[in-house]
Amino acid sequence: MGTDHQCFTFPLSSSSVRVHRWNVIEETLDAILRESSDIGGCIVEYWTRQDWRHIEAHADVDENLSKHIDKYSSFDDENNDNNDIEMQYKYPSTYKTSHGHRYPIYGHVLYLQVGSNVRGPTCVFPERSSGGDLLRSIHHHVESVKDDDDDEDNDFQLTIVESVIVPAVAGRLLRFNGRDLHTVPRPTDVWMLPFVKGSPEYEPEEVWGRSVILFNIWPHPHNEEPPLDVPLDKNEFWGWELEDETTDLQEIQTLGAFCNPFDDWDDVPICSNASSSISSTSVESESNQLKVWLLGNERRRDHPLRTVSLLAPVNGGRDVVRKALSEESRVTKLRLRQQ
Repeated sequence: MGTDHQCFTFPLSSSSVRVHRWNVIEETLDAILRESSDIGGCIVEYWTRQDWRHIEAHADVDENLSKHIDKYSSFDDENNDNNDIEMQYKYPSTYKTSHGHRYPIYGHVLYLQVGSNVRGPTCVFPERSSGGDLLRSIHHHVESVKDDDDDEDNDFQLTIVESVIVPAVAGRLLRFNGRDLHTVPRPTDVWMLPFVKGSPEYEPEEVWGRSVILFNIWPHPHNEEPPLDVPLDKNEFWGWELEDETTDLQEIQTLGAFCNPFDDWDDVPICSNASSSISSTSVESESNQLKVWLLGNERRRDHPLRTVSLLAPVNGGRDVVRKALSEESRVTKLRLRQQ
């Protein structure tokens, strides 16, 4: 299917079968959301990707709505303010005035098949929605740090930027806040490279494939409109209209289990690289610098440049970042730092 988005109304119901037959992706996502049991009626926006590509850091937004809003960016401040008020009124739970975008409630990555040479984790930056956010202070992420080399108390403030590194594992489901910045690096250590050259391999699929379904949760259409101009309950890629209304519904209902029962799911722990002993002496070390690439135009990035520079954790530096990005299954929380 690729990056063409579609939407369906969750939960699927037998009443909709007269319009179209659900495809296997919709049935699978419906089963997953039913098993997780903590999400009520909603809109599910989904798309797919089959290969391991470098996906720059971004938060998912209502893409077509954001393009529409972009047209107002050159207008005067009064028109922008009026547009902001209108968006707040139409989308009270998903539109954020702080960034001027509409965000889903949750984002998900469902990993299907992962090639033997793929080390393509999803890196999530909790509570950060843009490149500009990576450079802003978040109060409870600011820690008091003591220089152990100084006999006197020499506390200073070090702003931490957390990143959770989730390796691609077949059968794994990742859920994160829909406003969270996330990225997929390729090559794995791209944050630490001065430049990248050469074309990456995509075949054979069993070696380089990274098959995933990506899906977002939006409010039920009774509460807010679905993402702008994204097909809803159309099933345009796999579906067909039923010519005979007497078709046995049993043929159309789910043919089998599309996911394991929730009690059989494994909760994956997040391991932290945090240490109680932090030294200030290497804070400005050039060898600790990282360069995170950003997706989208300047308004989406909330930053004039295509990259944001951060620092690796004091304890371990770039080595601990490389290790986390190269993990086969272990999920790691990195405590990066602002420069």
